[in-house]
Amino acid sequence: MNSNLSQPLLFLSIILLANLLKRAKVFKESDAQVLSQITLNITLPAAIVAGFSSFRMDSSLFLLILFGILTNVILMGLAYLALRKESKDMQAFGLFNASTYNIGNFSFPFVQTLFGGPGLVAAALFDLGNALMTTGLVYSVGTSLATNKKQSIRDILKKLLSSMPFITYLVMITLALADIHLPPFLTQWMDAIGKANPIVAMLMIGMMLEIRFEKGWLKQAMKVIAIRYLCAALFSVLVWNLTSFSPMVKVTLALLFFSPVSSVATAYTQRCTDKGKLSSFTSSVTVVLSTLSFLILVPLLNA
Repeated sequence: MNSNLSQPLLFLSIILLANLLKRAKVFKESDAQVLSQITLNITLPAAIVAGFSSFRMDSSLFLLILFGILTNVILMGLAYLALRKESKDMQAFGLFNASTYNIGNFSFPFVQTLFGGPGLVAAALFDLGNALMTTGLVYSVGTSLATNKKQSIRDILKKLLSSMPFITYLVMITLALADIHLPPFLTQWMDAIGKANPIVAMLMIGMMLEIRFEKGWLKQAMKVIAIRYLCAALFSVLVWNLTSFSPMVKVTLALLFFSPVSSVATAYTQRCTDKGKLSSFTSSVTVVLSTLSFLILVPLLNA
């Protein structure tokens, strides 16, 4: 089997196994929340720390933060245009679910396995911009649109600073800029813990995956899904042909563009609109589509 294909297939098998075990009542839905907390607060931050331990300052990579912001802005704008004649709830659903990327729980494990620390650093910088948008502008604009209530800067900052991966990004980038290196033993510990992240994350995704289909949902979700994946293809082509990044960074970005909807998008949609179930359906569909996309992209781009 092509080595580039074996890893995505392994992750797919873990997702399917976790989902089957949940359906067989071996796992409960609440177990997925436990794994989510382990991923977000332990294994993912450890993987980020280990990745940055080998990071050498390259100012061009900081453009990836801007890419994380710009892609979200473009997706938000297209979603608003596509749904401008719909209800406020549908417009907010579009803003929350057409933009934002689930990088920490979904794409990081693939990048980590394929490229190790250098890939993680590239993904982390992009995700820093993505996180600023997800918890900042996307949340603020979508909530204001649905509820006519403006979100305070304090509320947005509180959400950002309650995210352990986001704090880890900031700390490690600051240390890199100051040319401060962590003790080798600490880096080794973080590397050992971080290696568990791909398996834990895939198990969590499998337990959370639940596609409940109701009449009309696919039609309502299709505009959002089409915007995400058509733009992912366009962004990938532009990055591949118009930037001077290394092939590793280009492949990493292409995978990130095809990431599913951020897991917090459903929470935002549920809180602000009556489209929570539609958002959950959309999120699950994008997990399936992103997994299939990765199965195609990994061997194709690494050929």
